[in-house]
Amino acid sequence: MATWLAWQADPQRPTMLHYVGHISLEDYEQYFSKPSLSTSDQYQALHKAASDRARGIHRLLLEKGQISLTLCIGDSKAFFADHHLFADTLWVDALPLDWDKWTAKALARLCRRGATLIAHVPEGPNAAWLQEAGFVQIAATPTSNALRATFDPPWKLGAKEPPVAKLRSSSTSHCCVVGAGISGASVAYALARRGWRVTVLDKAAHPAGGASGLPAGLVVPHISADDSPRSRLSRVGARLMLQHAEELLSHGADWAMSGVLEHRFSEGPDRSHTHAGWIKPRALVGAWLAHPCITVRYGADVHHLEHQDTTWSLLDAAGDKLLDADMVVFANAYGARAMLSASEMALHRAATLPLTLGDLQAVHGTASLGTVLKDVARAWGTLPHNGNGCFISIQQRGDTSFWLAGSSFEPDAEPTAATMGLHRIAPLSEQHANNLARLHVLLPEVGETLTPQFRGGGPDSWSGTRCVTHDRLPLAGPVDAQGRNGLWMQVGMGARGLTFSALGAELIAARICGEPWPVESSLARSMDSQRRRKRRALREVESDNT
Repeated sequence: MATWLAWQADPQRPTMLHYVGHISLEDYEQYFSKPSLSTSDQYQALHKAASDRARGIHRLLLEKGQISLTLCIGDSKAFFADHHLFADTLWVDALPLDWDKWTAKALARLCRRGATLIAHVPEGPNAAWLQEAGFVQIAATPTSNALRATFDPPWKLGAKEPPVAKLRSSSTSHCCVVGAGISGASVAYALARRGWRVTVLDKAAHPAGGASGLPAGLVVPHISADDSPRSRLSRVGARLMLQHAEELLSHGADWAMSGVLEHRFSEGPDRSHTHAGWIKPRALVGAWLAHPCITVRYGADVHHLEHQDTTWSLLDAAGDKLLDADMVVFANAYGARAMLSASEMALHRAATLPLTLGDLQAVHGTASLGTVLKDVARAWGTLPHNGNGCFISIQQRGDTSFWLAGSSFEPDAEPTAATMGLHRIAPLSEQHANNLARLHVLLPEVGETLTPQFRGGGPDSWSGTRCVTHDRLPLAGPVDAQGRNGLWMQVGMGARGLTFSALGAELIAARICGEPWPVESSLARSMDSQRRRKRRALREVESDNT
């Protein structure tokens, strides 16, 4: 809290403050399991954002996203090996550490060259351990018993050196994001908050022209018996997305922290998700793209790229230049696969990336939607439901409420003109019937009430094709193996773009700018664009498709 207040009071404060805080599970439960008694606006905001968290690493955004708090709940020493950060200052005097030379080395791994360490260490050979780990100028502080040291080893740091992007001032750097859907807008907003100039190009005439145009969707964590990486990432991602919604959108009109009731049927009792809700994706995308550092150009169809020195040129099909940029982020689903798999990109991509992109699947979905009188909807309540499809009811102005049921899931071919005739999408009436049948299972009374709207021409609908990875986690990371050529990607959100997009954007921005990663590095690998498909995952996907 003292650091927050000092940052606020500094007229020359940086654009963003990154703070990594460690707290034991016991202390966390003591401080955050009860309502806050403080009247401080800052403490109230911190308590609200940090409450009801599980053991692990969490990203919290404060001060309209200008303070990035990475909250680590659990054993500090265990986190040291799973952090990815380049600290300017390590203040560990309050952490209960068992000091030995391995502790000193673990702290050194988290420092950038020139970083300051302040720590309470017991008597013994601790200064020698710190010196061996690369710390110099080791001395007691004048006002306490703590030691102060500077990390400046005589050896080259190698992989610990800041990434290429960090060597450029973000205020003068220009990034192009290809795609104005939820994947692209989230990355554009994450970089714009850090002072980058961002241009978003999209071939559509408006934002959220693809699968992000769903009228309303759910933000809800995934739960698994073994608390899989997908489940853990979805918890962090859902909370982060709800922070964005609270900051940028109108509650009740564009989003609501409504909670979600997950129906589990034969798998066990229903599960209530408190930190969950519904969002209108198009409103969210529009709010992200409204940042003053972002320029959006619609009707701009990127066909290929050319590279010269440190600059990327983006060109259309006729070879005309659309713009130049220092960085390019591909967030255009299957469009990224076509561009990055081209032979002329072979020198700029990881050797295995075409295989990874080749595993992307197209899944078509149709949601049924309509309106009913508010008196009818009042009996349903405002709690969204999922488990066998989903159902959302949203009150509107006037005397009606909006409802959405679905959506269907059908294997699709890559949606291009050349392949459009090679596959079958079920007739709209069949997709509506499928949505209604699942609604009768999920909420029988609601299904019975809405059945008349499905007769005749049926209700209104929304249809889109989702880009899905083999393990249902997005590809968020560099195009090359090291992330040093300025090409990045965020694709493959599937049906969980509202849950994963903000987290993927934070991870990409952190890697570009040399910041603390928003989750454990071992967990971030599950979203990395360079991860390899496992044989087990291959068998599961093949089994699902038989």
